[in-house]
Amino acid sequence: MMDTLSAGPDRDAMEAALAASPAEQTEIVLLRDVTAVTRYANSEIHQNVYQDNTRAAVRVAVGGATARVYTNDTSRVGLTRATEDATALARLQAPNPRFHSLPGPDSGSTPEREAPPSFFAATAELSPEARAAAVGQVIDLARAAGYQAYGTYRSSRSSLSVANSLGVRAHAAYTTAYLKALVESTAGTGYADALSRDAATLDPAAVGAVAVAKCRLNHDQREIAPGEYAAVFEPNAVADMVRFPVLFGLGAREYQDGQSFLSGRMGEPVSGSNWTMWEDPRDPCVMPLAIDAEGMPSVRVALIDKGVGVGVVYDSETAGLEPGRRSTGHAADPFDSIEQTNPLPGHLVMPTGTETSLELARGLQRGILVTRFHYTGCPDPKRVIATGTTRDGTFLVERGEIVAALKNLRFEMSVLDLMAGIEAWGVGKCCQDWWAANGMGGTTYYLPS
Repeated sequence: MMDTLSAGPDRDAMEAALAASPAEQTEIVLLRDVTAVTRYANSEIHQNVYQDNTRAAVRVAVGGATARVYTNDTSRVGLTRATEDATALARLQAPNPRFHSLPGPDSGSTPEREAPPSFFAATAELSPEARAAAVGQVIDLARAAGYQAYGTYRSSRSSLSVANSLGVRAHAAYTTAYLKALVESTAGTGYADALSRDAATLDPAAVGAVAVAKCRLNHDQREIAPGEYAAVFEPNAVADMVRFPVLFGLGAREYQDGQSFLSGRMGEPVSGSNWTMWEDPRDPCVMPLAIDAEGMPSVRVALIDKGVGVGVVYDSETAGLEPGRRSTGHAADPFDSIEQTNPLPGHLVMPTGTETSLELARGLQRGILVTRFHYTGCPDPKRVIATGTTRDGTFLVERGEIVAALKNLRFEMSVLDLMAGIEAWGVGKCCQDWWAANGMGGTTYYLPS
């Protein structure tokens, strides 16, 4: 059903700590991360950062109460001490009315298919010289145009190991490569990025070319009167809008608490019939990962079908509150201090088309082309109202042609109303929302323009 822990010191230490734990139930989540970042500004590389971090989160249950302790000491002694500390904390807590049990090996849902590879040697072995060469391509393109280039290239290799006293043993290794480029002239900016498990699939020249082209168009920005406009959103902008239904409506906790836009409306239309979206951690287009932080298999979940709310994602705790329900493999990352600790979709997919954003824009009589948003927020989660500003390339389109760059626009809109207005889909892209791209969240998307 899931990858088992490989033999080695990690497994030995985890097994010993589980056997010695004084708690009724014990879970150990061990995460190894090796991350390297190359940063550049003013068309020069100015920093290389390397981090090797191993962390463990130890969760225990005693008399219906739960507690979790974190440690960087993943030796047998360190993990055993963590189980003792967590048990002492749990004994000071009142019983958790939501908690019923840690998951067992058969608590998860059955995947529809095997998970595709999530670990690639090209990313794991990416050297500083290789990152520098990639960044150099972006810088050369910017310099040739008379612009300055800024951005980062981040590569990482990670392994997630989960074991609990009920028999769960799961392991997954994965890599991430992310290149972003902000190109600046004296008149404006342009932006592009690329995200993949496999660094060999990233095309730095293409990223640089897109950012330069956007910058070349982004000058002499005009103001436009407030109002409603037809618009083409590029995938990064779509991701920022999708983020809010994800955070505030498509996890089981919000739904069960009556705080989701789907609460009381499951099976009913919540938006337009052109909006379909699902969660699929086993889709190779969207940073696949086979398991969650409880060691459960992560599976596909239909969320919105032609505008109708049809599902939310579960971890073992929320699944335990509904008879017959199983975890969908969406337990929150225990090491993520930014996002909430409730189950959330992390691999969102929408239907895609064949046209680029520029080709879609040719269908506008008068409208706006949006590259991406900045610092978006959601002041009304139940109605999924989004606010923010455009950034790094907002353009006025008339009769299918870009006629001017626009000053950055502040907006406020209902995401549900926005999705009700979908008329066409463009080419898909693996991307992140603004927050995740800046290291404050873990959701990835395969979305259209």
